[in-house]
Amino acid sequence: MNWTTPADIRRQLERLWNKGVLPEALVTRAEVFPLPLSLRTPGSSDIALHLSAVMTWAETLKTMKHVKLTYQKVKNQVQGPQTLPQKARIETLDDALILLGKKEDAQQIMALHAMTLEKAPFLQDWFSKNILKALQHATMWEQLLTLTIWMRDNPAPDIYLRQVDLPGIHTKFIERHRTILSLLFQEALPAHAINPACSGIDKFEQRYGFRTKPLRVRFRVLDAALSPIPGKPYPDITLDSASFAALALIGVRIFIVENESSFLSFPQLSNALVIFGSGYCWDSLKSALWLQNCTIFYWGDIDTHGFRILDHLRAILPLTRSFLMDEPTLLAYRSFWDKEASPVRHPLTRLTPSEQQVLTVLQTDLFERNLRLEQERIHLSDLHAALDQLSRV
Repeated sequence: MNWTTPADIRRQLERLWNKGVLPEALVTRAEVFPLPLSLRTPGSSDIALHLSAVMTWAETLKTMKHVKLTYQKVKNQVQGPQTLPQKARIETLDDALILLGKKEDAQQIMALHAMTLEKAPFLQDWFSKNILKALQHATMWEQLLTLTIWMRDNPAPDIYLRQVDLPGIHTKFIERHRTILSLLFQEALPAHAINPACSGIDKFEQRYGFRTKPLRVRFRVLDAALSPIPGKPYPDITLDSASFAALALIGVRIFIVENESSFLSFPQLSNALVIFGSGYCWDSLKSALWLQNCTIFYWGDIDTHGFRILDHLRAILPLTRSFLMDEPTLLAYRSFWDKEASPVRHPLTRLTPSEQQVLTVLQTDLFERNLRLEQERIHLSDLHAALDQLSRV
């Protein structure tokens, strides 16, 4: 007996609330009411076989406040004609709010709407279509409006978030509420003040014209003749990417490694630097055009992410050569094999045939499921042997 119950009626209203139909009717006075409801009613066989249940159903609906029922006489050969609810509707928005228990929410929405009209009338249309988002941020709505107004008056401000000086607003506030702020800024700002190439919350600052902290490159000088610091032949140096780009060390051998202990223990070599790669952080190297005129070597873990990092690196340094990431190295260190938590399963397009062969071994679980060999497991004696061989090539 799948007849509409009071709970079903409330669920219909809840769907309209969650879709924003009822909240929007609050502020736009859209002609939604009287609101017809879907009503599943007993059929003739139900009346014939379950008259008592049918009458209980009808009485239950009848006692439901704030719902207007329309009755119809239904003929039945077994039980005789019965007068039963056939249609239902909600007469007013107020009735719907009472049924949903949303009166307090409605009052808060009206207060937020009034605040928006007073402080930021340019957001009126956005507010009408995103009322529930505003309600979710009711406790900080005034600060969000304040910041949005400031951004509208100062598009693409070219300052750090820390330099925004507004009452009740600090860096953490902006960082915590980037999602809703992005929606508000998108509505408030002219197109020329938004960088369309930067999308996603992690690009919030770049998209809306704030400064970001400089990308950094950490490297060690492996040849004392290259050291820029008097008295420090083999310094460990960290530079912002622009300063690193200005080094212009043409013809130097560059070794890039992922693991910090491998970076720190990398041996001295003539005419060479070693860079601490630390994952997918190649944006910091893009502006260093002099790297295009260097010999680049990459050493990462023998796992799918190690090859994916290499694949990404070749997007900016296509002539990069890998070392100690081959199948003989993998098999020689069988006793040190480990598990990769979330292997990369999609194809990679910038690998050499021999690298692709190792990747296929890993992706198909040929030797072991989710196999990985971390570079820090490789003995330094094997690293020295590999570097000697590279020097002879």
